[in-house]
Amino acid sequence: MGARLIFFIGNHFHIRDLLKKVVVFSMIIISVYFIGTSESFTIEASTLILSNTTLDSINPQFSVSKNSIHASWISDLNSKNSDVMFKKLDKDSKSFTSTMNISNSSGISNIIKLTNSENNVYTTWEDKQAGQWELLFRKSQDNGVKFGKVINLSKTTGNVHLHDLLAAGKNVFAVWAANENISSTNKDVFFRKSLDHGESFSDTINLSNSNDDSLDPHMAINHNGSVIYVVWTECDIKRDEPICNIEFTKSIDQGHTFTIPKKVSNTIQRCDSICNSTISQAAFDRMASNASSNVRAPYLFNNATVQEGINSINPTVFVTLDGKNVFVLWEQAESGSGHSEILLKVSNDYGKSFNSVINVSNTSGVSRLAQSQIVGEDLYVVWSDSLDHNKTFDVMLRKIDANHKAGKVINLSNNTGNSVSPSILVSNNRIFVAWSDDTNNASILLRIGDTSGSFAKAKELNGDNAESYTDPLIFEAVDNVWIAWTEYNNTKHKIVLVDQEKSDTPHSQ
Repeated sequence: MGARLIFFIGNHFHIRDLLKKVVVFSMIIISVYFIGTSESFTIEASTLILSNTTLDSINPQFSVSKNSIHASWISDLNSKNSDVMFKKLDKDSKSFTSTMNISNSSGISNIIKLTNSENNVYTTWEDKQAGQWELLFRKSQDNGVKFGKVINLSKTTGNVHLHDLLAAGKNVFAVWAANENISSTNKDVFFRKSLDHGESFSDTINLSNSNDDSLDPHMAINHNGSVIYVVWTECDIKRDEPICNIEFTKSIDQGHTFTIPKKVSNTIQRCDSICNSTISQAAFDRMASNASSNVRAPYLFNNATVQEGINSINPTVFVTLDGKNVFVLWEQAESGSGHSEILLKVSNDYGKSFNSVINVSNTSGVSRLAQSQIVGEDLYVVWSDSLDHNKTFDVMLRKIDANHKAGKVINLSNNTGNSVSPSILVSNNRIFVAWSDDTNNASILLRIGDTSGSFAKAKELNGDNAESYTDPLIFEAVDNVWIAWTEYNNTKHKIVLVDQEKSDTPHSQ
């Protein structure tokens, strides 16, 4: 789970700089509220606010072990310093522990990843040290009670631009995009592994090793980490208007060796129409101003520090527990049509071969911000789509199975406002989808259904009147479903948390 970036090019920003320059980059800020168990989803009297309300706090991440929820986020301490904060909630506890400052540096900390395995909690973040962005790592071996030393994972590479972190058993894997060194102009994708619970890490492997720009890497692993899949966006920087595709590589030996990268997206298309689209700007301006770092409308690329093509972007990869079935999902702008689609390829042989591309969205509008979950051998996908009218965005849902069969598309929001940034959880044949909506007023809406396609009416979750509610996250922990989102009011963002019993039964409407 957790939020992720669609694309991020150029400089990192401190939180206050970020809010000033939101036209170029936007970041997640999440509040988490506990939702009651009745059909009306009444918010309980006790609301857990994770962050210190006197600080501007954004970009939360969550990780779940058997009996605990771990939460991490970024807080501004002053105008020149932001740090990584951490709390945990154990099963049967009434409140989170006190806040720990994980990074505790004098500079800027940004872009967190949080995961766990066995009794270990692992976190990485991008930290600006002496004018350079580095990828730093810390671990806790006592389920988040205390954290060990800081390890610089990127010390042999240049400025870091986005990363991913996963763990299984004793294995910890980190992948990031960075300049190969201080003087290099292009970016590559790098990988390091630990096979001893993060005590030590291997030498750095250059996975892309390309003269083009390799950006926005994402990983998926099987149940024990013996099989690793990595995808990223590869952009031809030799062109005035670069062309981007999705690259794929894998390891079947715990990350000791990787295959030669191959292109998964099979259509080269230019981005002129979507880059200049005023449809996306009008629809996303209202919703993305305080949104997650994973929300970037197409027109934002016109202001990027390093201009990159957006033909095929925002890749993610999903894998079954055995590692055999692999789903690669991405977003692609279609030349001359003025719209984008959510596309998918599936492999049933450990990534040796992929089926022909599946158009998941398949509309004449703009399809963006896809989030997904793999359940068994099926992939559930939600995304925002302007459909045929190209005016406002709706939240759509579709299932694709391992045999490449796509189910029907369900419009979950189907209202007159903008519905964006959907998040999904599928558990015990039940589907939970939450999104940010502005139909009547700024709000977070939730719909609960089942895998047969029956859904209850959407319910509004937020109970106060903040200026904005953005980027909900849904995750499963300690026998309940938890929902988080970003809440902004009075120049501050705060992080709050709510739970929902999984046993509630939807009534189709």
